[in-house]
Amino acid sequence: MGRRPCCVEEGLNRGSWSAIEDMILTSYINLHGEGKWRELPKRAGLKRCGKSCRLRWLNYLRPDIKRGNISKDEEDLIIKLHRLLGNRWSLIAGRLPGRTDNEIKNYWNTKLSKKIQGQTPKIRINGSVEKKAASESFVSSETPPVIKRKPRDALGFFSHGKKETR
Repeated sequence: MGRRPCCVEEGLNRGSWSAIEDMILTSYINLHGEGKWRELPKRAGLKRCGKSCRLRWLNYLRPDIKRGNISKDEEDLIIKLHRLLGNRWSLIAGRLPGRTDNEIKNYWNTKLSKKIQGQTPKIRINGSVEKKAASESFVSSETPPVIKRKPRDALGFFSHGKKETR
């Protein structure tokens, strides 16, 4: 038992988008703006679900999306931000104008994660980090710093140490 799929309605297109569908969606959004994604397909005359329209617009059709390969500077920034933020792709994308969170996640998973792992494989032994040296021997390094995270409440919001009294 889970959530029902968004495109279960009979007659809805699934899979690849055609150039005509892209043109219809772009024209509709240029006239009416973003939002009301559930109503958009019927109003625009598309046989797609609202979620599919929203994702197509946000990840591929928006005019401010940067096209082309990720540059070396962008790659370096993604690596630094990933070390800092982890897999929080939307936060990383916020620092790379024109790049989508989905594009950055896919780039990380297909190119960077393997590249980073290949540089310095790390093995955890007795709480300390061991780096494999080029000579196949192990060189002990410092234990990585412990990052203290702010406590969160039951809904996942950061707690600021103040308790609400009523």
